Amino acid sequence: MTSTSVRTRARLARLACMALTATTLLGGCKRDGASRHPDDASTPDGADPDANLPEPTGDPIVFASVGVPHGAAITMVAVDPLGGAAITRDATGGVRLWPALDGSREPLIVPIQDPRSMAVASDGAGGWTLALLDAAGGGRIVGVDKAGKMQPLASLTPTDPITEIVVMPGGKQLVAVGGDHVLRLLDHHGTELARLDQPSLRPAALRIAPHAEGGPQVIALTAGEFDRAEGRFAVELLPLSITDGKLALAGPRQTIHLDSPPTSDNPSVSPDGRAAVFIQRQRLGGATWTVIAIQLEDGRQVSVNSQIPNGVQPRFGLLPRGRVLLDDGTGLGRVVDLQDRNVELVALRSTPTINHLAATFVAGLRVAPASNWLAVHQLDTDDLAYLGYEQISVTDAALSPSALTVAWALTDRVAVEQTRQGDRVVVEIPRTRGLGQRFIEFLDEERLVMLDWAGGAQVVRWRDGEIISAADLGNNIQLAELGRNGEGDGVMFVRTNLWQNPSVVELTDGRFGGRYLTHASANLAGLLAPRGEPLDSWGAWTIDGSGKLRNFTLAELRPGLDTEAALATGEALSFGVPEQFSVGADETVYWVRTTGSRPTLHIERGETSEELQLPAGFVTMMVPSRDGRRIAIVQQRDPGQVITVYDASSLQPAWAQPIPAINGMSWSDASEALAIPATLGGGVVLDASDGTPLTARCGLAFEVRRTPPVVQGFTNQLSVCEL
Repeated sequence: MTSTSVRTRARLARLACMALTATTLLGGCKRDGASRHPDDASTPDGADPDANLPEPTGDPIVFASVGVPHGAAITMVAVDPLGGAAITRDATGGVRLWPALDGSREPLIVPIQDPRSMAVASDGAGGWTLALLDAAGGGRIVGVDKAGKMQPLASLTPTDPITEIVVMPGGKQLVAVGGDHVLRLLDHHGTELARLDQPSLRPAALRIAPHAEGGPQVIALTAGEFDRAEGRFAVELLPLSITDGKLALAGPRQTIHLDSPPTSDNPSVSPDGRAAVFIQRQRLGGATWTVIAIQLEDGRQVSVNSQIPNGVQPRFGLLPRGRVLLDDGTGLGRVVDLQDRNVELVALRSTPTINHLAATFVAGLRVAPASNWLAVHQLDTDDLAYLGYEQISVTDAALSPSALTVAWALTDRVAVEQTRQGDRVVVEIPRTRGLGQRFIEFLDEERLVMLDWAGGAQVVRWRDGEIISAADLGNNIQLAELGRNGEGDGVMFVRTNLWQNPSVVELTDGRFGGRYLTHASANLAGLLAPRGEPLDSWGAWTIDGSGKLRNFTLAELRPGLDTEAALATGEALSFGVPEQFSVGADETVYWVRTTGSRPTLHIERGETSEELQLPAGFVTMMVPSRDGRRIAIVQQRDPGQVITVYDASSLQPAWAQPIPAINGMSWSDASEALAIPATLGGGVVLDASDGTPLTARCGLAFEVRRTPPVVQGFTNQLSVCEL
């Protein structure tokens, strides 16, 4: 709720004139000065700023398809029973369909978040049928055609909560089991064709035998009840018959005994449906594991000591000709031959990135997560391939005045992308390799200002990489801001890791001019760039520990700063030292104070004061747009952050979006878009009216590797590509 009180703000109004459009530097954020306003006539509506300009000469950079790479480590894998495709879920709930496991096709985004269980099977026409269950017991059935186009086929309501579901090869029928122990046969539109509900049956899990005689067969498993006589859990195997849309028991029920309730692979069913294979300790309390196979038709058993002394239960998968591969995560696999009753040692080439506990064995494949890559191991040929995307780290991002071009500062180069609809070409700016850019911002449509960690500053024409101007601005750059006037002139505000006495750098006609030190003994300082005022009135503002606001304009800095005289100036803020402080282009002053865990945004418009209580979360960044119509507020939320864009006049939130920890923000001149860098979380350009991503970059081109990928690790629990 917004409460408004009117009182005299003469002093504050004077301060607003001193620091118009200034912003606060806290937490590694970057702010923008004003340049073009929507009412300016310099760029007519509909005009193309790139018209008649030369084509970029830089080498193209092949990025990942927008938003496709997993933004976090893969935690769940489900594979087609025939081994043709896989579906994965990552730690943030993102889902991807891998329509080919040989690297010939890029994964696809499945627009369903955080499923609890997944299944996939071929539809027989080059496409796929997906089934995804949520935590409430409902689910979605999705069809994917050969071209990758997805179509929702059905929604499964949680009134009959489903705990597990399998898709039959052909994709037309699904078998589901619920918490009520009722088996259901569904078509791919979610219509129930038949059910099996008998008091003596307590099915809880499902296995599929794709090559069973007469067609694919499903075997249901009970949850497992502890058998005191055996000292183990008794699990029943229930073969099912699916004929003419009917569901029934297909044969005798077998009981096996496990050391623990069933897991995703224990027990497993042979592809022909004739046998079940499971592992149990050779003796109760022992550490050695025995592999046991039981014939479902007559109950005959065969067992072989796997010779695995590890007390942790290994994962296993079935190979052709009665062979079983066991994986204990050490990289040393054991192939147990149930026919010849011997054990063969094999190398599984386990790497630190492969999560063997989440591995799935299907159709001669071992498919496992390798962080956010997918490891596919052809067991018959011992061919191991890694499918995925090389990570990028977006250290900064910038939008051109028209919002038609975005620049990405990566760790090893700077890339420029046209944000028009259609095929977006991303090019590398020549001669930007290995510079480690900390800060980038457009001076105008054609020139980019870049600042590296060591203080090397350049004005570059991004289309051909020509260096127009260069300067040394000190070392270990931490923060920078750039105000531009749209005519090639501007002011840059720079702070190093020392935090004291930040610099103001003048840019005239696209070139670096004078560099001036200001006096600042506090972290609250920012760029002073009042729109519509001459460059002489631009500079920097600071707030010291006593709450005194001072400004340092170019007109005052050029002759040389008299420190004693400068410290004698300034106005004391009536509200003391704020946590965040900024001034919009329309002279609106924004500041934040937190009481308890609830921050309050204070807005001063001349003699009118308003207060807006914000949601919980410390405000780390507060950035008014260049035209003053909007303000973006970033708040800390464990484990990431939330960005909210408000209408600056009504203070109504336009939209809010969870986001990884970000280190900057760049508005376009008319506040129609903003670019956000999130380091390992990627980079994104958002539509400022509703928060819709216009483009997002989170990795380089899809590739197949034969060696383990180097994964930088996920410091963020969210990727901008998940927005």
